[in-house]
Amino acid sequence: MQQQQQTRTQVLLKHKENQNLHQFVTTLETIAKRLREEQEFVFMQGNEEIVINPSDDIKVEFKYEVKGDKHSFEIEFDWYEGQGKKSMKIL
Repeated sequence: MQQQQQTRTQVLLKHKENQNLHQFVTTLETIAKRLREEQEFVFMQGNEEIVINPSDDIKVEFKYEVKGDKHSFEIEFDWYEGQGKKSMKIL
């Protein structure tokens, strides 16, 4: 029987903070603007830069949960390196 080698998950960024709704909306707008204009966005943690650079082809998941009086809404997007639309130019 062949053993399948499992890929280890690396957590490169994990951050939680309390924000008011206006601050959160500004964060989402900044991420959306950077993705639209530069196809990437950067998180800074201390002196460390974490560059998020998704491919053109992403899987998006939205999740809304309610547990008692706590509400949780998640936006997640996944991609594989090197996957996406490949453009061709004729010179």
